[in-house]
Parts: sequence; C-alpha cells; structure tokens
Amino acid sequence: MALILPCYYLDEPLNEEEMHFVRQTLIGPWARFKTGAADLEQKRVPAVLPLPDEHGVYAKSREQRAERMRAHLRHAGIRACNGRQVVWVMPRDMEWDAIFQFAIREETGYAPYVAQRWFQEEGVLARGSVRVIDTQMLIGAL
Repeated sequence: MALILPCYYLDEPLNEEEMHFVRQTLIGPWARFKTGAADLEQKRVPAVLPLPDEHGVYAKSREQRAERMRAHLRHAGIRACNGRQVVWVMPRDMEWDAIFQFAIREETGYAPYVAQRWFQEEGVLARGSVRVIDTQMLIGAL
C-alpha cells in the first residue's frame, strides 16, 4: 500500500499552487526531500486556542499549551504517524506555530516538514510563496 504523507494545518489549508509545490518537494523520485510517500493528504487540526489575558499574557507556559494541543493533534489522527515525519502548514501566528511544532515532535518522535508561507519582512508579518523546511534535519545539525 502506498504511503500517504499527512499534511496538518490549523487555520488555512494549502491552496492548489502551494500543494503542487509541496508535492514536488516531498513526493516522487525527483523530490528534494526523499519521503517515500506517494501523495499528500491535508488534515485540519481541530483546535480552539486559548486567549491571552488583558495584558496579552497566557496563563500557561508554551510547553503546557503544547501539551494541551497534543489532544487536538491526536483528534486529527497524528497517532497513526508515530515514528515518522509529517508536514505542518505554518499558521499565521508564529508563537502557535512553534507550540504545534513542539507538540508534533512529542507525538511523532520527529520534527515536521514545515510548509512556511508567513515571513517577517521589516518587522511586519507578510504572506509569501510557500517554502518547505525539514526541521528534523535542522535539529539534527545542532
């Protein structure tokens, strides 16, 4: 049976053009990163994110919030990916991105491939063309 690489997202799935690029990067014999997968499947992570207090501070640490988000990842089916890398579509909020990347690593044992489309440009968050980052490779190089 062909391996389908799960592609988890929080707020917005990859559009057709982005999906095409990510497939070229991760799927097939000419892929930049050799995943062994035959295709990608997008899966929404159902999550209701807590709000900060009136001072913009969260009551819990990032690690504690990540622990709570693991349940949402499990609900999206990430337990079936234990022992292998998945794709994470970076949400607009970079803090929640980091929290979910940590939670994904805790659930699967591997840091995800990240489909990044949000970038800081001169102190302003801007959407750009998608790029794929192998965060497991980056962690391994540390």
